[in-house]
Amino acid sequence: MSELLYEIGVEELPSGYIHPAVEALKEGVLSRLSGLGVTFGDVCVYATPRRLALSIKDLPDTRPHRSVKHYGPPAKAAYDANGALTRAGAGFAKSKGVDPSLLKVEKTEKGDYLCVEIQEGGEPLRDILAETLSQVTLSLAFPKSMTWGDGDVRFARPISWIVAVFGGQTVDAKVGGVGAGAVTLGHRFMSSGKIGVKTREDYLSGLLENSVIADVEKRKQKILEQAKAQAAKHGAQLVEDDELLETVAYITEWPVPLWGSFDKEFLALPEELLVTTMKHHQKMFAVKGADGKVTNGFIGVSNTATPNADAIVAGYRRVLRARLSDAKFFFDEDRKKPVEHFNAKLKDAMYQKKLGTMADKAKRVTALAGHIAGLVAPESKATAIRAGELCKFDLTTQMVFEFPELQGVMGREYARHSGEAEEVCLAIYEHYLPKGAGGELPSTTAGAIVAIADRADSIAGCFAIGLIPTGSQDPLGIRRAALGILQIVGKKLAGLNNLNAVLLKALNGYNEILGLTDEQEMEAAGKIREFIKGLISRSASVSSQHEQVYGLGGPENIESSPQAGIPHDVINAVMETVKDEIDVSDIHKKMIALAELKTRDFFEPLAITFKRVANITKGHVPTTILPGLFEKDIEGELFFEIIKAEDEVSPLIQSREYLKALERISALRPVVDRFFDDVMVMADDAKVRDNRLSLLSRLSGLFGEIADFSKIVAG
Repeated sequence: MSELLYEIGVEELPSGYIHPAVEALKEGVLSRLSGLGVTFGDVCVYATPRRLALSIKDLPDTRPHRSVKHYGPPAKAAYDANGALTRAGAGFAKSKGVDPSLLKVEKTEKGDYLCVEIQEGGEPLRDILAETLSQVTLSLAFPKSMTWGDGDVRFARPISWIVAVFGGQTVDAKVGGVGAGAVTLGHRFMSSGKIGVKTREDYLSGLLENSVIADVEKRKQKILEQAKAQAAKHGAQLVEDDELLETVAYITEWPVPLWGSFDKEFLALPEELLVTTMKHHQKMFAVKGADGKVTNGFIGVSNTATPNADAIVAGYRRVLRARLSDAKFFFDEDRKKPVEHFNAKLKDAMYQKKLGTMADKAKRVTALAGHIAGLVAPESKATAIRAGELCKFDLTTQMVFEFPELQGVMGREYARHSGEAEEVCLAIYEHYLPKGAGGELPSTTAGAIVAIADRADSIAGCFAIGLIPTGSQDPLGIRRAALGILQIVGKKLAGLNNLNAVLLKALNGYNEILGLTDEQEMEAAGKIREFIKGLISRSASVSSQHEQVYGLGGPENIESSPQAGIPHDVINAVMETVKDEIDVSDIHKKMIALAELKTRDFFEPLAITFKRVANITKGHVPTTILPGLFEKDIEGELFFEIIKAEDEVSPLIQSREYLKALERISALRPVVDRFFDDVMVMADDAKVRDNRLSLLSRLSGLFGEIADFSKIVAG
């Protein structure tokens, strides 16, 4: 067994390119090896601004032998009426490089197909790796690529060197005219020279001796520990930021956190403005004092250890002062005008060419916010309406034009300066929350309402004009907007028990500008409903997303991996009962209850019985149950037990105590089993048959409000 060490040496990559690229490199190589039947051991990736690297241990020296069956065209297309191969059949044999006599016809689920079994393997893995590494490297995709030299290779930055070593020997790989070797380079300014490598251990230790920490997690750890120490040394506390930490880790190979400070006069600016300026423009960490407020200190991270650190800090301070001076100028200038001045300018700011201006959007959001408030929180209606009217005004300010990431923050600050009520100011800021999965949610009811209204308006408008997210394509962030709504409703506004009606109301808001017909509106509404249901299902299937949406874990008794959420069959069973109304909180409670019931020892036989009931009654239109048509005592007994259960289950469902309701329904299983043992449901007599199906339909109605048991996978 041998080890592969592969490194792509490049000119400095943008920080945002690095993690996706090294993960794609790993996925590309491993998927190709797996597809060839090659097994492997421990896999590690390493990445810095100047390198993307992959190490795979315990690879075989030769590709394992295996028999692979390849399928071709249908048999009827592969042979003519005389039994001779057609062009399609002969072409299949040629494409697989086999003699036509080796072709066979095999029966499959889709019919009879031509196939051939080929023995593969035995090639030296070194030869396979040479081709694989080159192909995967050239297939890596970046937001922007460039060409150099003869212009026949596209990559994020010019490739300077390649390391490809397998079993201690160089692999004959070549990328864009750069041949592979067994030599890498250390830090651009702090390295003592070239570094020969043969193994992962050589690679890591050699780079470390030449001022490169190849492991990004170790770089993060160093940055965090030293930055905290620097802050503590000056009586401050680091403002931790995972996003900034990752960015800084990917723009350095040998990170050196340094302390600096700026003029106290800038502390008059809002804290978010200070933090944002340092983070987005200078990649600096802010610090807080003992009082919890941002101070005039900062932590910059250099990529070079130097005895002249004061000069570096002076450079940080000089550039930061210029940025903060600009921010202070914009802040002071903006506050000279009232919010209505900026709000009036929204009519000149385009939202989307088919959906109108930002003024149009604010008008729709205001109306929708008032509608939602009337449904769930009438006491917050006036606040929500005023916040809706002002929620976008800061987009026309100089500050937000220069610092787009401060939208909402400056809206809050400028609204305060203009004398708006504090509840309105908070709602203006909070309507942008959450900013991402698991992010901070609105703390006020009005903020939550406007946040939902804004996102619902975006979703409705985009679906109305056909801008629907597909696969990974979601340029307008509609999927993120919908997940934001689910998070807010799941955790903050559970009283909003018909999300679909809100989205339909949002669609109504576009009647004037789009002139949708009733048919077009209902078509869009149907697509939105299915889109939202799909997001609910996907978020419930993954524990982390489930937590983000609902703020609650799954059933305590479920044994699952950290990535497991609600079982898929439980999700399908509950979602099958969701029709026009989408009550996010209610759906969640049903899923949790059914998932909990599924952990019980008696669930499997129960599921089999109830699944039988659900299947046999599917499509049946119930009629009045006539006891006079009962032929067996068990029919009357089941009828009596169902009526008794209905009296007990109905209040439990009304109070959303679904687990208790399911437990009570479960108690019917013995009598249902006896019914199936003694009674032929599909009797010859149509009246008797219909009566028995109606009896079972009434039973199905008991659990049908919670879940469709025909979707449950037993065993």
